[in-house]
Amino acid sequence: MSVVIRRATLLPMTEGARPITADIVISGSRIAAIGPDAVGPNDAEILDRPGHFVMPGLVQTHLHLVQTIFRGMAEDLTLLDWLRRRVWPLEAALDEASVRASVRLGLLELLLGGTTTILDMGTTRFGDVVAEELVRSGIRAFFGQAMMDSGEGAPPGLIETTRASLDASAALHKRWHRSANGRLHYAYAPRFALSCSRDMLEAVAALAKMNDLIVHTHTNEDQSERIAIQAATGNSPVAYLVETGIASDRMVAAHGVHVDDAELAMLRDTRSTITHCPTSNLKLGAGVADVARLRGARVTVGLGADGAACNNRLDGFEEVRMASLLARMLHGQGTLTAGDALTMATRTGARALHADNEIGSLEVGKRADVVVLDSSRLGGPGGDPVTRIVFGGGGRAVRDVLVDGTVLVRDGVAQTLDAAEVRAKATEAQPALLRRAALA
Repeated sequence: MSVVIRRATLLPMTEGARPITADIVISGSRIAAIGPDAVGPNDAEILDRPGHFVMPGLVQTHLHLVQTIFRGMAEDLTLLDWLRRRVWPLEAALDEASVRASVRLGLLELLLGGTTTILDMGTTRFGDVVAEELVRSGIRAFFGQAMMDSGEGAPPGLIETTRASLDASAALHKRWHRSANGRLHYAYAPRFALSCSRDMLEAVAALAKMNDLIVHTHTNEDQSERIAIQAATGNSPVAYLVETGIASDRMVAAHGVHVDDAELAMLRDTRSTITHCPTSNLKLGAGVADVARLRGARVTVGLGADGAACNNRLDGFEEVRMASLLARMLHGQGTLTAGDALTMATRTGARALHADNEIGSLEVGKRADVVVLDSSRLGGPGGDPVTRIVFGGGGRAVRDVLVDGTVLVRDGVAQTLDAAEVRAKATEAQPALLRRAALA
């Protein structure tokens, strides 16, 4: 099918581009034309959007969809206690129905908020369930089943043998990588150094290189985690990832809050990516990642909401806003402008996933992953569109969302997910989950 979005202000998010008033023609899954009088086929669906902003969909490079129904269940704890006392017991208690309900609830929130591409880490089971819901939703996703073959305080139900974990990822890769017309990509997901043996990490590094897959992990989230990794390995967290081969241009590591100078050089030299999760880091009391320092060292930095168990929202636009404000708090005005921060959530996020030739900007030939924002919901009138979006609460202005040219949200209503049913199923799943986790 074809779609023409007419009379809107376009934010291309290409290098040096400024907002323009133009039409955008989408043919099939790609952008076919952009211009003041771009013409689509006679049978194209017309979205007449004067007074609206059109931009590439947000790319969130760190999420935990299986934790969406944990929202409000793991409060006022620091990272390791948060994992050991609440999140890991809850993950161990998940069953197929609760995973499905949690993933669908997270996807509904993401799509309604203008996120079109995600990098998601699941739990150690039910990877096929996650993949099925990703396909049905229409979102673009890089996803991996979490890998854990060790971990102090982890319930037995989460711990796998190294071989079983590697075999499970191999099977999921075979079944789902590049499925749904290329919308799904598999990513290895070794959780972090405290829950993965050296053998596991070295095997993942070799397999990811052989199969050219993203490796999704965590590093330097919290000082206590950093100290524990140093005690267990004799190395700083990033040095250990380098030593095991994980750190590379395929690695997307969440957080990077407590990176020292030597680690900063390692991240740069290995061309690794850090995902900044500002709200999650603040809520867990973990600290503030110095994004300006990372970017100044030529480290690629994406953005992510993390999970609803530690945020508690999945609003990508809120993470953009928070990233800019925190950078200004650390280093003053001009450190991370609204445009810089929005670029992190679009073009830079796409680059982190090695997908910037396909997504992350509005350009002819690229995938039609597009978000339409109603400017009347951002206050006004007037002012720079980027600033209005970033500091005016862009998520509340989302009207339409397209992925691969398919309309997934129209006039603020999800098209592939029944919002009432999704929320009801999530509500239904929570009490039994708490009982199984012995946390009720």
